[in-house]
Amino acid sequence: MFRLLLASSVSTALSVRVIVPNAEYNSAEWKTLITGNSCPESTKVTTKSGVVGGVISCESRDGTRNFKFPSGLFDIDEQVAVPANTAIEGNANPNNPSDKTIKPNPSTQTFFIATTGVTDPNAAYCGTNNNLQQGDAQKLRVGFLLHSNTLVKNINYQGKDTTRPYDNGSLCGGGVFETPGCVSPGFGDGNGWQWPEEKRIGCYDHAGGHNDLIIGDGKGVENVVIENVRLNNLLSPSEVKQGQGSQVAVWVAQTQDGSATKNVRVTNLVGMLFRGDGINFHGNVQDSIVEDCHIENTGDDIYAVWGGYASNSSNLLFRNNVGKSAGVTRGYGYGVCIAVYGTMSAEFSGTKCYDRRNWNSAQDPSGNNACKNGPYCNSCMAYVHDNWFGAIYPEGNTVHFHDNEYFYMDDGSAILASDRPQIRHDRNSGANIVSPA
Repeated sequence: MFRLLLASSVSTALSVRVIVPNAEYNSAEWKTLITGNSCPESTKVTTKSGVVGGVISCESRDGTRNFKFPSGLFDIDEQVAVPANTAIEGNANPNNPSDKTIKPNPSTQTFFIATTGVTDPNAAYCGTNNNLQQGDAQKLRVGFLLHSNTLVKNINYQGKDTTRPYDNGSLCGGGVFETPGCVSPGFGDGNGWQWPEEKRIGCYDHAGGHNDLIIGDGKGVENVVIENVRLNNLLSPSEVKQGQGSQVAVWVAQTQDGSATKNVRVTNLVGMLFRGDGINFHGNVQDSIVEDCHIENTGDDIYAVWGGYASNSSNLLFRNNVGKSAGVTRGYGYGVCIAVYGTMSAEFSGTKCYDRRNWNSAQDPSGNNACKNGPYCNSCMAYVHDNWFGAIYPEGNTVHFHDNEYFYMDDGSAILASDRPQIRHDRNSGANIVSPA
């Protein structure tokens, strides 16, 4: 057991007690194994105290390198590129199927612990007005960059971000897990139809400024699996707004060349603290699924499809997921459990959304000081946006909702339509929303 002090925006710091396994490892002990192309059968890793600890094994099966990590704490100091045809598996599933809020026994678990995080709200983060150089973003986005035919399974991750930079206000990433694409989010300061078609390929900041900043090679990937992972739950702050976490759990980036990222499967992901979204499929994402996940305490939307003006965001399924306390890490200033910002086809079913009781009803219909611009702050279970963030809903689009449930998080009772609706959308929206009467 050891004691940590977390930085806070107030003068006093938070005291946090954390039970951890004994073995702790520097990032150099494992990172070159993953980023390389070899598959040694057995690699002994040395702890920070200088003794030989556990063993990382590797087995080559059907052209894929399958790494198995022992229990312990492994430092991670940057965005680590996981090459194509590589699997990372920790020692044990960290999530209890009967109650996903229960922490696992740390002695059985594999943890990846960020050694650095974003603490300055004024930090350059998204390449806006070319405020970054190529490679800078990878140092800020501590986590894993997943290429084609990759898997991450049975691990814990703890981030160190304590703020969301203003430059990441439109959201450009910062996921524990990301896929290759643009560093910047693409044009978002308006409806996607007003963005010229000839500029729908390439990397642009939210205001439309062009750059060539990319993560990886900037192109789409396929067959990415994230399964049985637990994020930002090692530390237990008494106040989540001041706790350590990540910007996003999963960020599928908009690609530079417009190519599709396909067949991303996220299953049994548990996440407990984020500065931005929980899971966001951004750009031309196709044939992908998020299921059986549990995410709490975001600073933005929890489950999001942000097709924007990409060519064919389609066949996206979010099924049997739980979301709780959207927007809390930014003072409930934005966010709902489910959000859509342009797509050809997406479906949300079996969601259980737990929301605050006192939701600032005066934000409806045009926003107020506590919720700028519109009723976007815990005003519904799902918001389908069409007037901003580059959203386009092509002809023939469908956004399906069915068998979702909406609850107060203080006592678990149902939120009725007399308080707020399950679904909202912008006026004159081009989205074809299909839901039970």
